[in-house]
Amino acid sequence: MHEIAYHAPETLAEAMRLLAESGGAAQPLAGGTDLVLQLERGADPARVAVDLKRIPELQGTRSHGGGWRFGALVRMAELERDAALRAACPALVAAAGFVGGPPIRNRATLAGNICNASPAADTSPALLALGATVDCAGPGGTRTLPLGDFWQGPGQTVLTPGELVTGISLPAPPGRSGNAFARLTRSAMDIALINAAAQVTLDERGHFSDARLALGACGPTVFLVAGLTEALAGHPWNEETRAAAMGMARDAARPIDDVRASADYRRDMAGVLAARCLAQAIGHATGEPAAGKRDRP
Repeated sequence: MHEIAYHAPETLAEAMRLLAESGGAAQPLAGGTDLVLQLERGADPARVAVDLKRIPELQGTRSHGGGWRFGALVRMAELERDAALRAACPALVAAAGFVGGPPIRNRATLAGNICNASPAADTSPALLALGATVDCAGPGGTRTLPLGDFWQGPGQTVLTPGELVTGISLPAPPGRSGNAFARLTRSAMDIALINAAAQVTLDERGHFSDARLALGACGPTVFLVAGLTEALAGHPWNEETRAAAMGMARDAARPIDDVRASADYRRDMAGVLAARCLAQAIGHATGEPAAGKRDRP
C-alpha cells in the first residue's frame, strides 16, 4: 500500500484549489472503492487524496419538474432505497443494485462509477439511455456536458487537471415513457459480460415515438445504438421491430475477446439484451409486464 497525503476540505472552492495545486498528483476521494482497489493491486494512482465527503453541495438527490439531480457523493445504496426514483427510473435503480455487494454499495458513488470510465460499468448504460448530463467544476469554471461526451476511452474522461464532477442530472421524460436495465455475467459479484439499458416513449397508439438503447462492455466506452428511433418510430413492438432492434444492437457492438467471454458471444447477447430491455421498458411505459416469452441466452 502506498503512502498518500490526505486532505478533507469543507468547501468546493477549497477542494478545487487543492486539486489544482497538486499539479496532477491528487485524486478526488468520494466512496473510495476504486481507489483502494487500485492501491491494493500495487498501482500508484495518486500521491494526494482530496476527500470530498464534507462538502455540502455535493450531497443529496433532488427531484425537479420530473427530472432528477444527484450530487457527486450520492451512493448506490441511496439510489436503491429511493422509492420515487425506483418508480420513475427503474433502470438506474436496478443498475445500482448490481454494483458490488451491500458494503460496496454503501460506499460507492454514482459519480465515481462514471468517473472510473469502465466500459462495463452498470450504471453507465442506464444513465446514458436516460439522457444524463454531467456537471463539472474546475479552475476554468463550471460546465455541463452530455454523458456520452464525458468518456474518451477505458479509464479516460474529459476531466482536466483540477476538475471534478459535482453532480449528474436526468431530464424529465415525456409522458408514456419507460425504461429498463439488463445484464449478463458469470456470477452475481462479477463485472458484466455485457449490459444494456433502454428508454422508450410511446405515442397515443402505443407505437414508438422515441427509443434509446445503450450498450456496455461492447466497445471502448458505453454508447447509444445510433438510428434506433428512426428505425422504430411510428411502429408497434412486434416480431418485425424486435428483429430490427436486435440486428441493430448486434451490428453496433464492437466487443473484445477476454477471459470472461468471446466477442462473438457478446455480440449475439447484445441483440438479446436489446430485445429484453425494450420489451421491459414498454411494460414500464404502459404499466404492464413485458408480454411474450422472455429472451434467454
